[in-house]
Amino acid sequence: MALDFSKMQKIIEGKTKTIYQNPDDPKTVYMVLRDDITAGDGVKHDVMEGKALIDWQTNRDIFEYLNRKGVVTHYISSPEEKVSLVKKLDRKINIEAICRRVAAGSILKWGGAAEGTRYDPPIVQFHYKDDPLHDPMLDEAYVDYMIRDKKAFEYDSMRKMNVEIFLLLEAAFAKFGVQLVDFKLEYGIIDGAVNLIDEVTGGSLRLWPYLKENPNLNQPNVLSELNPAGRLDKDTYRMGEDLKSVGDKFAQIAQITAGFKNL
Repeated sequence: MALDFSKMQKIIEGKTKTIYQNPDDPKTVYMVLRDDITAGDGVKHDVMEGKALIDWQTNRDIFEYLNRKGVVTHYISSPEEKVSLVKKLDRKINIEAICRRVAAGSILKWGGAAEGTRYDPPIVQFHYKDDPLHDPMLDEAYVDYMIRDKKAFEYDSMRKMNVEIFLLLEAAFAKFGVQLVDFKLEYGIIDGAVNLIDEVTGGSLRLWPYLKENPNLNQPNVLSELNPAGRLDKDTYRMGEDLKSVGDKFAQIAQITAGFKNL
């Protein structure tokens, strides 16, 4: 029997998803993905037909892979298309946790990095989640202070988990000839522990296919080994590609993550 969300309490409606209380279990909620796609802190907004189903498939495959690998997440199951059953948060951590392996995107402008610079180990950056303030980045020395002097375990856990998750997903995408360039994740507290939450989809990841078979990725700059023009991620939307092209790229991501079940 299909879930009837018209009879459920709506907890929150975000830019791309809606959260409903599960009437049968107060400790879980339903996360329902929608066809909305946004960029530029929500300034750019469209409805892309079929996106919710594609994102749901990608999110399901990634979370089930991470759960199998022992990552602590909010994800439980996907009871029907476009719907995930997840654990209810005790509180959300209002931080976007970014992890970068290859320099791309905003760091080229504010950080002066050369595109393709490889970070080893991957670097983690925290941004306060606030669209009107354009998600300002937290000072790394201050984060260190919070962990050391204020015993802020959340930052320490997010920093370690972000790298752990990055390495797991980087290895998975590498099996399909794609480099995970960077990602943006969110975390929350459930039963006193930090959990990976929200969704992990084409809007969360920056993905560049390999330019050649067996690329040399152990060098200071790997731009010559990758194909940013063939990117599969939401940058295609940010750069103005039509919605059909963007949808085709997101569908390619879902085709790749479908193979994660064998990893």
